Amino acid sequence: MKLKRFFRLAVEEPFRIFFPLGLLLGAIGVALWPLFVWHAINFYPRDAHLRLMIEGLMGSFIIGFLGTAGPRLLDARPFAAPETYLLVALQVASAALYLNQKRTVGDVVFLAMLLLFLSFVARRARTRQDLPPPNFVLVLLGLVNAIGGIVLIVGARYVTNGTFLDQLGALMLNEGFVLLPILGVGAFFFPKLLGGAKPEPDDLNITISIWKKRAWIAALTGLVIWISFVFEALEWIRASGLLRGAAVLSYFVFQGHLFEKPSGPPFLAHCFRLGAMLLIVALFFPAVMPGYRLANMHLAFIGGFTIILFTVSTRVILGHSGHAHLFQVRLKFLLGALVLLIVAMLARVGADFVPPTRNRHLVYAALIWLAASAVWGWALVPKLLLSEEE
Repeated sequence: MKLKRFFRLAVEEPFRIFFPLGLLLGAIGVALWPLFVWHAINFYPRDAHLRLMIEGLMGSFIIGFLGTAGPRLLDARPFAAPETYLLVALQVASAALYLNQKRTVGDVVFLAMLLLFLSFVARRARTRQDLPPPNFVLVLLGLVNAIGGIVLIVGARYVTNGTFLDQLGALMLNEGFVLLPILGVGAFFFPKLLGGAKPEPDDLNITISIWKKRAWIAALTGLVIWISFVFEALEWIRASGLLRGAAVLSYFVFQGHLFEKPSGPPFLAHCFRLGAMLLIVALFFPAVMPGYRLANMHLAFIGGFTIILFTVSTRVILGHSGHAHLFQVRLKFLLGALVLLIVAMLARVGADFVPPTRNRHLVYAALIWLAASAVWGWALVPKLLLSEEE
């Protein structure tokens, strides 16, 4: 009976399925490197690792969050069971294809999932009662980047000299798909939810003129970030780092109020701010050391994306499971997970600076990341079974 009730809740609040699924896929993606170094698998796991971390881990959390928050912000009906289960099935199928080294087919399946998800949201947007937050223009642009990135990556294989298209598509998918939603969601939720307070009606019911102004700022920020991807694909690495870093820093500061004092208990706000600052450092990093792309990518992914992901998802799970009172305290499990993530980040980034012991550092980083995700998951996954009223 309890399991049946869980699936009923999970249909209307897809994060209950997608968050643990994403954590599982991320753990598999990270574990591929130690397994490769220990000769437990016989294929080079770069592509599978990358896809499972971006599309599997990050993609699941993005879809789970938006599938839950989107209908509520639009004051529309929640997802139906066939819609939620179809999205889950496509996500699992794409991950299985990546593990079987069928990257192109996996990309097409993931593309189909994104298009279906957008169609489900668009159907509700037509009957909406409210406008979404203007910052969520960046969330939409993130999904568009993922779709466009996959199209460019797949199409580049059928075009002569398609290197530029492939590199641009990879940047749009691997970075834009995550970076833009983090900017949009973070700018809206940081001042209120992560500060401990709840949004007031005035936060959503703003005038049309103010909504349009903020939406245009979000759209222009997304455009500047996309231009920085073009610069990087053209090998203008320093210019791309400066442009992207400046755009993200400006948006976080002026639209997300990143450095303002939280309006409530500060712990979650400090965790989010830590991830945002590490992300900004990572985005500027290529301007200083343009030759270390992999190190820079992992600095952004582990130190920025994952810390923000764990922080925001902690807020979502506690708020939807009847544990909102925990916003008032320092969460030891989250603190422990973030410390482990920082150590894993240092190990992975450092690996590219010590070639003779690189594989050893990769194993250390992977195992510590797995420990961080285990600490976080052990504390929060059981709460996914609870409703907000419990």
